[in-house]
Amino acid sequence: MTFKTFGALCVATILAVALAVVTVLQQPRLEANDKQGERLFPSLEKDVARLKSVVVSHGGESTHFDWDGKTWHARERDNFPASAEKLNGLVVGLARATKIEGKTRLADRYSRLQLEDPAPKGTMSREVALQDAAGKDIAKLIVGRKQGGLGPGGTYVRLPNDPQTWLVTGDLTAIGTVGDWLQREIVDIKAPNINSVTVTHPNGDKVVVSRPNSMGNLSFQNLPKGASPGQDVSPEEYAGILAGMNMDDVAKADAKPFPKDKTITAVIEGVGGLQVNIDLATLGEETWIKIKASAPAPAPAAPNVTDMRTDWSKTVNDLNAKADGWVFQVPAYQVAALKHHTADILRASPQGRGPMMQDGPL
Repeated sequence: MTFKTFGALCVATILAVALAVVTVLQQPRLEANDKQGERLFPSLEKDVARLKSVVVSHGGESTHFDWDGKTWHARERDNFPASAEKLNGLVVGLARATKIEGKTRLADRYSRLQLEDPAPKGTMSREVALQDAAGKDIAKLIVGRKQGGLGPGGTYVRLPNDPQTWLVTGDLTAIGTVGDWLQREIVDIKAPNINSVTVTHPNGDKVVVSRPNSMGNLSFQNLPKGASPGQDVSPEEYAGILAGMNMDDVAKADAKPFPKDKTITAVIEGVGGLQVNIDLATLGEETWIKIKASAPAPAPAAPNVTDMRTDWSKTVNDLNAKADGWVFQVPAYQVAALKHHTADILRASPQGRGPMMQDGPL
């Protein structure tokens, strides 16, 4: 190798090293004060004492959940009670969120983590803000998706006006509709406690199911003479309507009038004199109900006899306290049985010419 060749190689090596250094320096890097293992909001555990509202924004709309010292309320739903489990879990999760790993700083990659701008409709990200009584932010961040796969778990987040994204500990996802944040359970009365259901349609058609006794099975009671029920509709469907009944949304009753000519009524009677009345209307593509309950106080038990009867007063009082003045949007499947007409229940003939009739005596 000549001296001239050796010199050329040295120059090329120096240029390559210099180019590599420049490339590294130009790559996105973590700031010195952004370290793995640090809390995302170091002072939030102390500042949370000032918390009055949680605001979740997405697609140009914001939902406010306000804390009154005892209960969370959804401001955009006329202060209907919201889920303490979900909101307390979110607040505690934010206070304890710890940085696991720094991710991209490139805006065109935010969507991979669902951390794009949450304002446009159709985006998956959510902006979450914790605010004090004056509406001043205590903490604010953009929340993306949970980490999947075999990683350490956690949620992808970024702070407003900071390009750095992070994987942090905990499940901080704030997805879902307003209804997902409400106290969704309306009532939970199991099927064995139901003795009869009477459904009346706007056209006068009536469907009745009942038990012959407390241990018997439900059966249809008012079918046309000689007609038999088919297999598409089971009478047991009616008994399960109040079991785990949840709402999807809520509104003030006067804001959702039920047209009389489109309202189905149901009277559900249970053990111990329990009675629940439901009005059901399909408004647009949504199913809405009004609900009210009653039950007599049980008579005093005989002396020296253990009273095994169910006192439904607490169930009734809790339901009426929640439902008074409100209407609830419920999943259509949950009350599907109430929409069946007598014709839906009757068994079709093999030729499809109407209900199958029982043969009379020969």
